[in-house]
Amino acid sequence: MNVKTISLNYFFEQRNASKALRILSHVLFWMVVFASSFFLIKSSFDPYKDTPLSYLSPLRTTLGIALAYYPLMYLLIPALLLNNKKWGRFVTYFILLVLGYILVEAIGEKSIFRYCDECSMKAEEINPDYLSIIQKPLIDNILFKASQIGLYLGLFSGLLLPFAIKNSLGYYRVYAQNLQFSKDKAQLELNFLKAQVNPHFLFNTLNNLYGSILQNRNAQSAEVVTRLSDFMRYSLQNADRNSIPLSEEIELIQNYIALEKIRLNHAIVSVQFNVANSAAEIPPLLFIPLLENAFKYTSDKPGSQITILMEEQMKSLRFLIENSFNTERKTDDSGGFGLSNLRKRLDWYYPNKYSLETSKNNARFMAKLKFEIL
Repeated sequence: MNVKTISLNYFFEQRNASKALRILSHVLFWMVVFASSFFLIKSSFDPYKDTPLSYLSPLRTTLGIALAYYPLMYLLIPALLLNNKKWGRFVTYFILLVLGYILVEAIGEKSIFRYCDECSMKAEEINPDYLSIIQKPLIDNILFKASQIGLYLGLFSGLLLPFAIKNSLGYYRVYAQNLQFSKDKAQLELNFLKAQVNPHFLFNTLNNLYGSILQNRNAQSAEVVTRLSDFMRYSLQNADRNSIPLSEEIELIQNYIALEKIRLNHAIVSVQFNVANSAAEIPPLLFIPLLENAFKYTSDKPGSQITILMEEQMKSLRFLIENSFNTERKTDDSGGFGLSNLRKRLDWYYPNKYSLETSKNNARFMAKLKFEIL
């Protein structure tokens, strides 16, 4: 018999993925809070433990704290503190929230002693002065409660537990995500090392070199060896680095294009770099998958074109590559795999700070990459 062990991380993943489970977990939490308060009253010397107030009072307190917690945690703190740092507006709305809590407390308590005769009788017996205050108009009850330090202490202590649990869960979730990111990054880097030099690219380059040697084109052969050597050296030296200067990446792109152009006698390759901040740091070999994809599917025949543009826009870098392709040629999944790995690298290095778009129009393929640079 197989026994399935459900890890804590698995539980949180399932909970976060299901709205119903999230709601259920919140309901269960407040039920536990209510049950704990009810148990404390029943097991103590509280004079009201044998009256309906033993469960009505915990119910009123639990509902009041819940009504204060959700607007505070999911509206005021995210909207006014975490994102905008609007302390003045936060304090104003927080005061209004506390006043709302006082109003709920006053209405709840007044209603209990109005409709629960047994509660009123017990209060008349043990604390007639307090009962007389409750029986006054609502505004008097509100002013009375607003002057009680114990009410604020009760509210803050009641909010402390759900705050602590939510923050702990948040820290745990971030911790688990960071562990997963580290694992994914290690796997991505391994895949990256394996795919640094496309075998087809290396094979084609060596083929071109062999042809140049046979045709006694010594100058071209020397250029191919030099550029291929630079490309290989660059790949090996920068494999374990997180970032390199943009100028080095541009030099790599130029070497790559020069090597690929040797086999393209008829295709027109247009390249343009409009970059001022060449010292900006970017991940190494970031553009190679897009270049490989373009050159791989571009036929060497009249009319074929590859257009490459890299330009700096404010604090962003835009890379556009467009190529013609043979619509009758059967494609494989390698291009898609390369783009998929590229997206994973971009997710790691530029989370929510990049855009990668691809499109096909007739016999033209276009890829547009844009991300923030420092």
